[in-house]
Formats: sequence, structure tokens, C-alpha cells
Amino acid sequence: MLPITHEVSIKGKRLEVPAFRLDNIVVVVNGRFLKVAEVFDEYWLETKVLPDPQQVVRQLREANHNVDLFTFAQRVPDTKPCFDFHMEWDNVAVIPVSTYETWYREQISSGRRRDIRYSEKRGVVVRAAEFDEKYIHGIMSIYNESPFRGGRKYWHYGKDFDTVQTENGTYRERSTFLAAYFQGEMIGYMKIVWDTHSASIMQILSKIEFREKLPNNALISEAVRLCAERKIPYLLYSQFVYGSKTESSLTRFKQANGFVRMDIPRYFVPLTLKGHVVLKLGLHGNPKDLIPRRLRSPLLEIRDRWYATRSKEDGRRSHA
Repeated sequence: MLPITHEVSIKGKRLEVPAFRLDNIVVVVNGRFLKVAEVFDEYWLETKVLPDPQQVVRQLREANHNVDLFTFAQRVPDTKPCFDFHMEWDNVAVIPVSTYETWYREQISSGRRRDIRYSEKRGVVVRAAEFDEKYIHGIMSIYNESPFRGGRKYWHYGKDFDTVQTENGTYRERSTFLAAYFQGEMIGYMKIVWDTHSASIMQILSKIEFREKLPNNALISEAVRLCAERKIPYLLYSQFVYGSKTESSLTRFKQANGFVRMDIPRYFVPLTLKGHVVLKLGLHGNPKDLIPRRLRSPLLEIRDRWYATRSKEDGRRSHA
């Protein structure tokens, strides 16, 4: 297992992190105090190419590179724990797909069906597109619509053509790129990455100006249709809930579109004394999750007000 560095994206920024190469797989190491290793893009790699976790653990121990923990998760639909390592439950947002009609009539509400029809009647057209210069410029037009989204500074704003092409062009050989158009203008896009038994939404984004036309709902609808046509039984969209934040607008959006929570095993393997101690004390997770629940909502409100104030101030400066 040879030590290298590998480029990763963290909050929209490209950074080099320590890593190791294991055959054709890269294991990256994150963290300063606690060094945690994981297979790079584990969620996006084809299931058939994922390495044996026990082999990775063995090689990390033999390499003695001061990695404290190794973490990995099982893949949908394997929800039954298969390993003897320390396990905690992770979760994925999943639409179980049989037929498009079943999803449309039984897995979403009448209100969501109206939204899909509304989007169509208002002239939104969704179709597969080539990942070419025109499509990349379409993505850039969505990114550059506003430097702020949801009251926060938007980290994709202002990225150049090459960066947008590189970041969105991963796994191109097994991806489908959808575009939502209104009167010929690209107002939304989605990238779907295909595996043998599942498809994962890597990107879905639309223009704020056309939000009332509900292009994201139309994109989800088309993604389900494609899964049904390909007989892919699971459509994934990242996590259903994030950490201890059980309620969010994104979770509600997923739920309204037929996504359900599927819990999958995630494992943590200590490789050093520090790793053993931190794992035993339960300090290996996201520090935000250690905040008492009664304090989270007030702190989130303060944060959102601060972001909103910054957004207004920066907006005034940009128009000065």
C-alpha cells in the first residue's frame, strides 16, 4: 500500500489529502487529530470493484502509517450486518422502484402528482443530454445565477469551465445527464450514476428564478422512469437524514418524492491506541452531533440569521 496524495472536494474546494493506493482503489485519510481512512468515493464506485474491507484493514495495519480509524459501509440493499467490526447505523434515501406507474400512483401523494403535471403544463421538458460544452455552460448558468443559496454563500458560484467540467464529468461512462428546459433554456440538471442494482443521484439543481415551475420534481420523475425502464430496483439520493438533524427541507423534499429511509451498517475499525480510545468514548463522529438537542435549534437559528445578514451585506456591496 503505497502512500500518495489525492485530490478531494470539500465544500466546493479541491484539496490534496494523504492517501494510499490499493490496486485500482484509493484510500484517503481525513482529519488532523483523528486520522480516519476510507475508500475514496466508496458511495460512487461500482459494487463489484469495492475491495474486501478486511484486506484494507490488514494492509493498513501492516503499513503502519499512523491511521487511527478505517470506516466503511455496506451498500444498498445489504442491510444485514456482515462483519464483526464496531458497527453503527448509517442511512440512505432510497426509492424502491418496480414500475413508474407504481411509484406515481402509490409511492407519492396526490399533491406531488399534481406538481409533476403542473411542471409539464407550464412547459418544463426533461430529457437526457450529452455532457458537452453546451451542457456544461448550462450548468454554469445555474451555478452563477446567484452567489447565495438558502441564505448562504454558494460555493459553486463563479467556477470556471474546466472546473465545472472536471467536477461534473466523473464516472461519465456509466452516467446519465438529464436537463430540464423551459422555452429552450436549461433551468435544471441532474446527474445519475448507474450500478448493477442501483442508481444514485449525484447532482440535482435548478435555477431559483424558475423554482415555481418545479423542475426538480420533473427531474426526479424522469429518474424514476429511467430506473423502471432499466429494471434498476433502487434509486438513491445520498442520506435521508444527516447526523442528528432529523428534520430539514431536503429530507421533506425527498420524502414527498417517494424516498424512504434505508438503514445500512457502517463500520469503524480502530488501528491505533488513539483510535481505540476515541471509538470507546464515542468521539469519532461529527462534533456537531455532540451538541445537546435542546441547543441545536437555537444555534441553527442564530447561524441562519448570520448567513442572511451576510448575504444582504454582500449583495449590497456587489451592487455598489
